[in-house]
Amino acid sequence: MKSLRLTLAALLLPVTLIMVVSIMPIASATNSASTSRAFTATMSKEYQPAPTNGGTDDYHCFVIDPHVSTNSIITAVTFKPQQKLLVHHMILFQITQKDRADALALDNNGAGWSCFGGSGLGSSFSSFLTTPWLSSWAPGRNTDVMPAGYGTPIAKGDLLVIQIHYNLLAIDFGSTPKDRSSVVLTTAPAAGSRLKALYADLFPAPVELACPTGVSGDLCDRSKSLIDLARRTSTASAMESAGLNLLCGQSAFKPTPNNTSTCDRIITQSETVVKATPHMHLLGKSLRMILNPGTPGEKILLDRPRYNFDDQSPTVLSKPVVLKVGDVVRVQCTFDPSLRAILPQLKKVAPRYVTWGEGSSDEMCLGVLGVARN
Repeated sequence: MKSLRLTLAALLLPVTLIMVVSIMPIASATNSASTSRAFTATMSKEYQPAPTNGGTDDYHCFVIDPHVSTNSIITAVTFKPQQKLLVHHMILFQITQKDRADALALDNNGAGWSCFGGSGLGSSFSSFLTTPWLSSWAPGRNTDVMPAGYGTPIAKGDLLVIQIHYNLLAIDFGSTPKDRSSVVLTTAPAAGSRLKALYADLFPAPVELACPTGVSGDLCDRSKSLIDLARRTSTASAMESAGLNLLCGQSAFKPTPNNTSTCDRIITQSETVVKATPHMHLLGKSLRMILNPGTPGEKILLDRPRYNFDDQSPTVLSKPVVLKVGDVVRVQCTFDPSLRAILPQLKKVAPRYVTWGEGSSDEMCLGVLGVARN
């Protein structure tokens, strides 16, 4: 664990983790449906997922070109995972000009690159949390439709990076099929439009789930579990667990396990919440996002009392909620570790102490708010 502590210290040098993920607008716009256009971006080559070191997860990134021919505003993104049985999630990142050359070099003419922890572009801690998200897909939400009056800018000639999380727990026999997924951007011309730019604001909480009473195994030891996480994903991915504990007021390396995960974050920039989306893995039971908890002005932003991994669709707020500087937003998740012995995808893997991690047999507590800057 000494090497993990050293790595964490290096990763945290810049500052605390930046949770706000944004795409800088090039214009604001509103257009009629008659002027909308669709641009398709497809992986240039087939890819066969190949986890390493005994793992069952493969995070792989690819540069894809939507061939956008004019400055535009994205009003919807339709994800088309070719191998739905294997795809845990897909995240679409927008490449800035400063990262374009690096992205193309990493892409290696369409072969792509391993990218546990995010795109691997433009971040010093966790590019999963800090690289600008354009859109994302998880089961239950094939099309990401922007709320009325909002959109995401994209410039003529822009490239994208798509991160695909392939999980092989569902493959019981035979060879792993190859994948060539794609996305479709529905856009309106930027010129003359009035749509407000929409951003993604991420609110994660640490996860610390001990093996249930009566369950034992080598990986029920937290230190051994983290070492295994680093081995089958990446060291940076394992560091996210310690970093989130530190940022959310817990001990980085000796946290108290709990089936409820919570983190409060103070808002530093005024913004208006338009929609909210939950994300956990297979042990998730519920997720809530609460504005100013425990005060007379407390307000529920998102409440999924029966979280369903197969339906991670966003909730569009009936009325937008303004977040002011100094407000507190709490994300709170509950988990049931005993499900590991029941769910078909998990019962075949060894018992383990579960932390925040990017494999499907690991966990996350993540609320995503769609916001407009005030």
